[in-house]
Amino acid sequence: MSRRSIFVALTAVSALLAPTAVAAAAPPGVDPATVDLTLAAGQSTTVTKHVTTSAVPPNPDLVLLADTTGSMGSAISNVRANANAITGDVLAAQPTARFGVAEYKDFTDTVPFKVNQGITGDTAAVQAGTDQWVASGGGDFPEADLNALYELATGAVTFRPDGTRIVAWFGDAPSHDPSGGHSLADTIAALKAANIRVVAVNVGALDAEGQATAITEATGGVLLNNVPSGQVSQAILDGIKSIEVTVTPKVTSCDPQLTVTNAPASVKVTSGDVATFTETVAAAASAAPGTYHCTVDYQVDGVSRGYVETTTVRVLGLSVNDVSVAEGSGGAPVPATFTVSLLGGASADPVSVHYATANGTATAPADYAATSGDLTFAPGETAKPVTVLVNPDTVDEPDETFTVNLSAPAGAGLVDPTGVGTILDDDRDGVFSCTGTAANVVGITAAVANQQNLPCADDSETVLDATLNAGLIKVQTHALTSSTDVTPDNQSAAPAAGDHAQASAKIDKTVISTVGLTIELGVIQSQAAATCQPVTGGLAPALTGSSNVASLKINGVPVTVGSAPLTIPLVIGSLKLNGQTVSGGVVKQQAVALDTALAKIVLAESQADVHGTAAHPAGNPCRR
Repeated sequence: MSRRSIFVALTAVSALLAPTAVAAAAPPGVDPATVDLTLAAGQSTTVTKHVTTSAVPPNPDLVLLADTTGSMGSAISNVRANANAITGDVLAAQPTARFGVAEYKDFTDTVPFKVNQGITGDTAAVQAGTDQWVASGGGDFPEADLNALYELATGAVTFRPDGTRIVAWFGDAPSHDPSGGHSLADTIAALKAANIRVVAVNVGALDAEGQATAITEATGGVLLNNVPSGQVSQAILDGIKSIEVTVTPKVTSCDPQLTVTNAPASVKVTSGDVATFTETVAAAASAAPGTYHCTVDYQVDGVSRGYVETTTVRVLGLSVNDVSVAEGSGGAPVPATFTVSLLGGASADPVSVHYATANGTATAPADYAATSGDLTFAPGETAKPVTVLVNPDTVDEPDETFTVNLSAPAGAGLVDPTGVGTILDDDRDGVFSCTGTAANVVGITAAVANQQNLPCADDSETVLDATLNAGLIKVQTHALTSSTDVTPDNQSAAPAAGDHAQASAKIDKTVISTVGLTIELGVIQSQAAATCQPVTGGLAPALTGSSNVASLKINGVPVTVGSAPLTIPLVIGSLKLNGQTVSGGVVKQQAVALDTALAKIVLAESQADVHGTAAHPAGNPCRR
């Protein structure tokens, strides 16, 4: 209602108005003043906002402007008698109200315009200002109305910067136009520039030339017509309470993760009425889980009146973490427990999500047990477990992966919907092998420990006597033993310093004879080992071997040997003592080797090896 004139037919009132309470549907302000929302990223919602305006425009600076020419005696008396009632009523609604008093006559009078009291909060001074009014002067029908309004708009009184500026103008005659050199258009422009609302109370012919209508419509004021002179003060109050105000929402602060908009952009209502808006609150699609805030000031006529609404939005998101577990080497399945987290804080409402496993390089059911289901976060809960059972094995293989995937969320968005489960292979990257052979004559053996060699295993063999022939060469042996050992026995255990494969072989007495040659040997023995030893970055295998020949006679002639390598040429070939070879992860230690053109004889041979696996061809059992 920006353009109105009000026909007033007031019932008789007493000479003095009693102050009246300002009626309002609710206390002035915005409802709800606080909004607490839970949204997913990219989600929005609407909130209906009601802004109750004050029955009297806020923080008013009210100037009582009276036509004090001779015909206005009765109206002046009414306002003067009720000045305290007017100020009291306005102050009851707006305790910060201030007041001024002014009057006008005509330019034929000595003082055509006068400010009786500047803007003040002193109601006694206001009363004293109205007491200065005396109905006199005038003469012709038009008066100096426009000049008075122009003067008030251009500095005759000092309005507060944040006040609602109101001039309550009452009279019974129109104005000269121009008046004091100021036309109707000039006056309207000055009033609008000063943001002054005009409440015009017509007690006779104030609007005879349409000036009051033009002024009130242009300034957003109110025109009250046909007001009896005894009811002017009540009409002033009614007019003040009928002034329209414009409520405009203004976002004064907002986290970048949120947007807040209101529709419509502004609402014009009569003072005391309710302006209704539909507020849309949206969380950005890129908003990370967290708590965000926006503040909206519902300003009245472009000025903040404290009608401030604070919006708090919790953006919720669901995520599932990554998990790594060692697969184990036997026994019960190993649990891989994922945590599904509700990020951004607990929700006041239930939040749910579906989960399901999916194969990667690990496949179900061979490597893990597939599972799926639904999780529901009760209000206040922020974490839920999902357990996947991993099957143990003893096969060396690369680390393998599977996933737990989240879908179909309700009440929150998906932030990290994929959890990667890594099955860490905890088997050794290789194996030990070992074997010990007391005697080997052209492939015929005696006392062989762990004959299969791979993998190394604990074993021992003993032969009391063995005679082995290679053509004309006879090998007679006595008390043959061999043994192998792997530590630890459970090779699925984690590698540790000292883990090893060992082999040994021993013969107490040996005689090798052929035409023209007799070789007599005392105790001969050998050892070979592959042992895990600390190195920079972990463990590595060390290959070692040793052997010893206690005594040697060739055709009855003693030869000193011991444990050092030695090669003795013979007519039939060569006799090699304490020989060792290390190559390709294999150590081989031979106490005695007789090479001839027709046969090879090896006595007290020990061997230890390390091997990779199909998954780690270059691996070894000292790492995993």
